[in-house]
Amino acid sequence: MTAKKGMLVFLAMLNLWPSFSGADLTLTGHSMAGTANMPMSSQEKIWIRKTTLRRDFVDRGRAYTHLYDLAQRQAAIIDHMTRVAEVHDLSAVQAATEVSAPLKNLKMTLEKTGNSKSLKHWKCEEHTLTASMPARLGNEETVFHLKGQLWVAGKVKELTEIRELTKIAKKPDFFLGIPAVAKVSPAQSAALSEVVRKLAPKGLLCAGEIETSYEGNGPMANLARRIPARLSITFQDFSREPIAQDVFSIPAGYQLVRK
Repeated sequence: MTAKKGMLVFLAMLNLWPSFSGADLTLTGHSMAGTANMPMSSQEKIWIRKTTLRRDFVDRGRAYTHLYDLAQRQAAIIDHMTRVAEVHDLSAVQAATEVSAPLKNLKMTLEKTGNSKSLKHWKCEEHTLTASMPARLGNEETVFHLKGQLWVAGKVKELTEIRELTKIAKKPDFFLGIPAVAKVSPAQSAALSEVVRKLAPKGLLCAGEIETSYEGNGPMANLARRIPARLSITFQDFSREPIAQDVFSIPAGYQLVRK
């Protein structure tokens, strides 16, 4: 999975916050990632229960599942073609990210524009997002930039049981990162994890459109600047119907690899 495609997981996981103590949440929609000339689209489906989340998507014809347990700080990346599940310790991923992209260096703003759109009975208010932080791209010193729009639904009944996960987001060691993205671009992981923290008290994500870029004088930064990554995700429906427990389990017979 590419880092660009992996970043979409962060947008999807912004919806983690509507977890219910006695109910579940399922979201369906679609995403697109890539450059302006080479976009890749995928159907999206996300299942949420308390502090666990499952995301299913297809990347270039290959089916993946991401399972997150934030209470245990664990992520399982499942490749259904190879029937392999890589299990990652999020604490270790976060520690590696901090080495080259300390969160203290991140500058971020998230502001309402006054515009809105609807998703069923949700009123989704538009927010403008900007973020930047010093980062390394290979051996080059660069500045990572993130900008875009997020549509967030606040004051909806699905927010009733948000307190448990908001408490997790406020912890100093909170981190919601994708191992593949964190390895290639720690700054992306740090910035998008902080987006989740900022959105947690505001509501539920309906849609997002984000562009990432790098600023610098080296060859890698110059290349990245010419082909910025554009990412989008839009949810079209959601349901509070009960979810079967095995949805949040690694399929039987799959090989487990602990990273």
